[in-house]
Amino acid sequence: MTLVSVLIPTFNQAKYISQAVESALQQDWPELEVVVSDDASSDDTQIALEKYRDDERLRISRNDGNLGRVGNYRKCLYELAHGAWALILDGDDYLIDSTYISRAMTCAQADSDIDLVFANAYRRRDDLDGSLRQTDENEHLPDLLEGKELFLRLATEKVSLDHLTCLYKVRKARDLDFYRANIISSDWESLFRYVLTGKVAFFPDCVAVWRIHGENATRTMSADDRIQNLLRIVGPYREAKTHGIFSDKVIESWFDKMIFRQADVHVRDLIRSGDHPGRRRFLRELRRINPRVYVRILARPKNLWSRLKYAVWVPRA
Repeated sequence: MTLVSVLIPTFNQAKYISQAVESALQQDWPELEVVVSDDASSDDTQIALEKYRDDERLRISRNDGNLGRVGNYRKCLYELAHGAWALILDGDDYLIDSTYISRAMTCAQADSDIDLVFANAYRRRDDLDGSLRQTDENEHLPDLLEGKELFLRLATEKVSLDHLTCLYKVRKARDLDFYRANIISSDWESLFRYVLTGKVAFFPDCVAVWRIHGENATRTMSADDRIQNLLRIVGPYREAKTHGIFSDKVIESWFDKMIFRQADVHVRDLIRSGDHPGRRRFLRELRRINPRVYVRILARPKNLWSRLKYAVWVPRA
């Protein structure tokens, strides 16, 4: 039987951590370890965890100093995980299907080429009414596909590799230097590179809940965060290009579509926020990494108006 590690990185999430831990311990896969990595929380996280300490499947680690969100991910994967497969569940999220890991592992063990299993997740809008919402992502995905096919679909369909549902091989993830980028979307940068090889299995049902509230990293992004987060596309693009996985035409088309989609959202958000210096910095970086998309973004009607009003055009150095 294969050991699976459910890794729960957390920081100051005392009001959520019990639900995350209980949802992991309720999984019915018999060979399971649940590991909590407390990133030097200053709240009552350790008190909230006290009632679970007698469960032999649970290990609790507390960092001496704060490593940061991505640093804590790395500690979970590289130092704390003992399993051959792992799933990272942030301390404010939770699983809702107690059979998910069993179903995922049964599927993976039936085909040794499967390197990743993932599923859909509800969004819980705690910043609104606390209701669970299902997205329209992943609607046309087959149950099994080549990872490189999934990679290409990222640019043409509404596909989301929800991190809290992704069950992956620990050795392969470590070899690929998972969570190498200290950015908001370090998980997606890693997963997009991961699926360039191997097969992927997908479950269309919602097996977990991604809690959205005012403290999520993705809800508090600065202009500089947005600039750095372009790496979630640049990193996988360079990986695919370096290894010649696709033709130049195919990978350049993928890169243009992915960067345009992300840049368009960020520029519009920066316009709405009134951060004109941040927008100029963002556009300068966009021009550096993809001049084609830079021109397309500035050619959009709303951005043309903004360019004239706020002198957005970034002169060449």
